[in-house]
Amino acid sequence: MGNRLSKIITKTGDDGTTGLAGNIRVSKAADIIEAIGAIDELNSAIGMARVVCNNKELDKEFNQLQHDLFNVGGDLCLEGSVLISQQQITEIESSVGNYNKQLPPLTNFILPTGSELTARIHMARSICRRAERVLVKAIATHEFNPLLVVFVNRLSDWLFVVARITDESDEELWC
Repeated sequence: MGNRLSKIITKTGDDGTTGLAGNIRVSKAADIIEAIGAIDELNSAIGMARVVCNNKELDKEFNQLQHDLFNVGGDLCLEGSVLISQQQITEIESSVGNYNKQLPPLTNFILPTGSELTARIHMARSICRRAERVLVKAIATHEFNPLLVVFVNRLSDWLFVVARITDESDEELWC
């Protein structure tokens, strides 16, 4: 990839707008920008979990998801873009199934706590749920890849199951 970000200070956003692909300018308060920001925040939260993750296989999955989330942002920025496909959704579903087989059934809600890694994954999960709500709101006024909502929904499920897998203590149940 070339020098796409060689000029960071452009001053083009000083008027409260930002650019999307296709040389389109929109308000920084637009639903689509809120969705892009929520996905960016989710990606950063996953990065925070990776910092304390010592499991190489799990870190590899986190890494792929961070790349996928950049693709989600790409799909949001360019109408008609389809960077997220059923393949990514199927991969998440498969991973959820594999991890979930290792867990006892839930009998109650669990508190979002545990090891540092587990707590960070729970934080990413809650950010993911918010990103999903923002995407649902944005799709009402913008056309973008409809699989994004499905992908983010599955990702929140994956984060929940992975938080359970990484918890090094007994899960604390809500009572």
